[in-house]
Amino acid sequence: MAAPRCGPLGAHHATGFAGPSALRVNPDVSETNEFPRSPSSAPHLAAVQPEYDLCVVGLGGYGVRMAADATLKSLNVACCDGRDGVVARFNRADVGSDLSLVETIEDALAEKTLRAFEGAARARAFVITTPPDLRDDGSVDIAPIEAAIDAVVDAAECGNLIVLDASAPPGTTRRVLADRLEASGMRVGEDVFVASACVHDDRVVVGGVTTECADHAAALYRTLFDLPLRVATAEACELVRLAHRTHQEMNNAFANELSAVCKHLGLDTWSVLSLTREAGSSLGSPTPGPRDAGARIEPRLLADACTHDTTLTRATLSLGDLQPARVVAEIRAAARRFVSPTIACLGLTTGSDEGLLHSPAMRVTSLIAREQLGNLLVVDPNLAVSPLPGVPLTTLDEALRRADIVVVLSEEPSFAAVPPELYARPSVIDTLGLLSRVAL
Repeated sequence: MAAPRCGPLGAHHATGFAGPSALRVNPDVSETNEFPRSPSSAPHLAAVQPEYDLCVVGLGGYGVRMAADATLKSLNVACCDGRDGVVARFNRADVGSDLSLVETIEDALAEKTLRAFEGAARARAFVITTPPDLRDDGSVDIAPIEAAIDAVVDAAECGNLIVLDASAPPGTTRRVLADRLEASGMRVGEDVFVASACVHDDRVVVGGVTTECADHAAALYRTLFDLPLRVATAEACELVRLAHRTHQEMNNAFANELSAVCKHLGLDTWSVLSLTREAGSSLGSPTPGPRDAGARIEPRLLADACTHDTTLTRATLSLGDLQPARVVAEIRAAARRFVSPTIACLGLTTGSDEGLLHSPAMRVTSLIAREQLGNLLVVDPNLAVSPLPGVPLTTLDEALRRADIVVVLSEEPSFAAVPPELYARPSVIDTLGLLSRVAL
């Protein structure tokens, strides 16, 4: 082991997480998981006296939101991201169209309680939100996570809490993050605290490498999120994240299959789906394909964790990859009824920070253009220019006036806000049931 990085401790007090939520009792976690506030309660924290309470590593959509929300909890927050231009955009509050989020970040930047850097800043706690990349062949590249871990290990000090809050192969928190900290000379669970975390709509799960690590992570996440919190091991928490998203994709794959059966039998897909849910089924929703990179990354990581016993997960991945071609087959059949149809595709961006990257709508539209099924138009209020050469970007009103076939490919609210009669003339292929939900 390398020489210890945690030398004799000074007499300075460690600042605690501010805000009443840091002190709130939560029945789902132990009574000892309040973040320590003084050297007498936790002498291993006494040497830590950084400027920032929290450093969020990775400025994707989730990381940006976490950083902004943390400032509302009276925390001083640093962020870091090594990608070109990301830090500069964040420091001028160029974070998208969510006005509430923009206002929160603008206020925090002005008050100097938030700042982004290209490298990890000194902080009491680090949360790594950097996701893995999806390769063109469908495999997962965890190099971005390992780079983020290396950056944090280089910046880590005695008393830090480090949380991996990103999709990763089970075991990454312990075998990569914790092991690299140990190799640097810090004892995990004594000098530094290491955990994983995953946040869902209705609860938070944290998993510690040790019990002490879990307690520290629980205290931070009780401060950040007003949700029930459960504690597990680091590996269990990592697997929960993968299982949650994989199950969603399985449900969506079955919904796509049920939709195909309904069309074959001449039944209304959305009525059948609605009645099935009323009967108690936790049925997913039809989609034109995997909604984002995570819809392929999490199932792939789960399948790779146990290659010989994940047949259902691998089938879900295959069905997701085939779905754009199934949608195009339906469009192809509709186009045969016209001599030279005009086809309007509504929505290309995913609605996430990925934009067009990994967008199933973009895949569907590209296939239509490649097969030259008709005169193609695209509509997307999030785009300034068409991403497809020779395919005009137009308004929704113009598209509905000109199109023979309208294909709804995203849940953009403006598509459902127009009067329903405007959709009455063209043939409509609603891959998400957006218009049917409005009708219900």
